[in-house]
Amino acid sequence: MKKIIIFNFTIVFLLIFFLELFSNLFKLSGLMGIESGLIYKKNNINYLRPNKDGIVFGQKVTIDQYGFRVPSKDFKYAENNNIFILGDSVTFGNGVKEEETFIGLLRKKFKNKNFLNSSVPGYQIKDHVNVINQSKKFNNIDKILYFFTLNDIYGSSNIVDIKNQKQNESDYSLKKYKIFNRLNAFLRNKSYLYMFIKGIGTDPSKRWFLNLFKTYENQNLDKVKNQFTLLDNYSKNIQSKFIVVLLPYEYQTRNCSKDILKPQNDILKILKDLNIDFKDFTKNFCKQNKPRKSFYKFDPMHLSKYGHKIVYNNLINEINF
Repeated sequence: MKKIIIFNFTIVFLLIFFLELFSNLFKLSGLMGIESGLIYKKNNINYLRPNKDGIVFGQKVTIDQYGFRVPSKDFKYAENNNIFILGDSVTFGNGVKEEETFIGLLRKKFKNKNFLNSSVPGYQIKDHVNVINQSKKFNNIDKILYFFTLNDIYGSSNIVDIKNQKQNESDYSLKKYKIFNRLNAFLRNKSYLYMFIKGIGTDPSKRWFLNLFKTYENQNLDKVKNQFTLLDNYSKNIQSKFIVVLLPYEYQTRNCSKDILKPQNDILKILKDLNIDFKDFTKNFCKQNKPRKSFYKFDPMHLSKYGHKIVYNNLINEINF
């Protein structure tokens, strides 16, 4: 009996091992999670640790002396022609090489301009109101580009790191228990097989979006409007052009029906009322033959390499750099 148990255990172990290897080899899913120590908190705001390398969604990242993501440690900025970038993990480029993100592509296209990427995973609009002051470190900020993702209206960070998973997906399922929450955080950072099975079985993109949609149905957006006003006024004070770029959730791009685009419509109404310049790239994603290809696998909003290229192409077509 003991030999049978050991034999069966060995078979199961080897099966899981080879399935994990297969999932990794063919990249059937993507890893999630942020290496502990890459982000630190100061005055209740998250920052990226300056002059630090780390791992985000399985991809190595480099942070410069200002706390901004850059292509490499030896990266040098141009002299004095700056575009300041506001954003969260989508603009940071979770899971994608920096040079293949839309910010990295802009760097290669416009080599005489500095793209100062202040994006930090987990940021919300309230965080941008605080960190936009970092632009004071630089002269001649020609434009401030804010890449707005729909969950930016949340009141707290939705950062997910390796040791401690925090998110706004609601406290459904076993993840409201600490031990399962930590196990989930560990596996989503380590196991391609786990992420593949979870993605196939639970449709996380749909789940995350529907939870967000309830927030737009139930939440008063007056505070968000006030925060947009603060960002716009700051830009005007430093004589910089403020432009908001709206990016969709993956689930929305599956059919792009009018009712499912309520979050964009709510934000667009605010921007129009405030006379803030904006670009809504939702329809550009909806027009893709395979819109899911534009997003990180089984992810509600993070872009794939292909998705970053879509944003880049529309940026150079619609914004005068």
